Amino acid sequence: MLGCRAAPRRLGDPVVDPWSTVVLREEELHTVLLVEPHLALLAQDWHLVLSELSQSERTRIDRLRRWPDQLNSAIGWHLLHRLADHDGTTVHRAVTGRPCAQPPFDVSLSHSDRWTGVALSRIGRIGIDIEAVRPVTTMLHRRCLGASELGWLHEVEPGMERDRRFFRLWTAKEAYLKALGVGLSVDPRDVEIDGSGRQPVLLGRAGADWDFTADFPAPGLCMTVCAEIAS
Repeated sequence: MLGCRAAPRRLGDPVVDPWSTVVLREEELHTVLLVEPHLALLAQDWHLVLSELSQSERTRIDRLRRWPDQLNSAIGWHLLHRLADHDGTTVHRAVTGRPCAQPPFDVSLSHSDRWTGVALSRIGRIGIDIEAVRPVTTMLHRRCLGASELGWLHEVEPGMERDRRFFRLWTAKEAYLKALGVGLSVDPRDVEIDGSGRQPVLLGRAGADWDFTADFPAPGLCMTVCAEIAS
């Protein structure tokens, strides 16, 4: 399980830059950063972020239409590079678009609303997903969840608690699929999660190989990290 601490970071920190507010989870095997960037990023800071990215990554960011999307994408990759450098490895984008590192390291990246999350594992595959908690339709519930998951979801009345349960399940599914490197090419209903305990659990034979850490680290935000367990 990952420990947790939260603090504003200051200039001189070896991993995080002064323009970020960070919730940091860290242990020997994994590091996870959750960043809420300032949208009024100073020009010199923005140039610092871009200077550490490849030309192809800068071109991809330029093609994004919305400034918050450009900001979150650039800061996410910037932080991945900083984490990787800190551990003496490198990150790159696979053919599928997934961020990767040199084995045995792995990295993952997620954006939602004004938040960016990055994760690094030193022993195997890892996935992170963050989502703003919001109402979703019953149709979407059925498209994303299996029968047992729907049963747990509907134990509570419609409202905030049901929304929190849905995103606890959804972020666990997506973090797991990111760790596998397959994304949403897999029907999420084929990934069965038990969300009723202290932490989500992947059901089925593969469940023993993965550790999940779910949290609501800020108001209206759900985050799950799925990490491969060392064999």
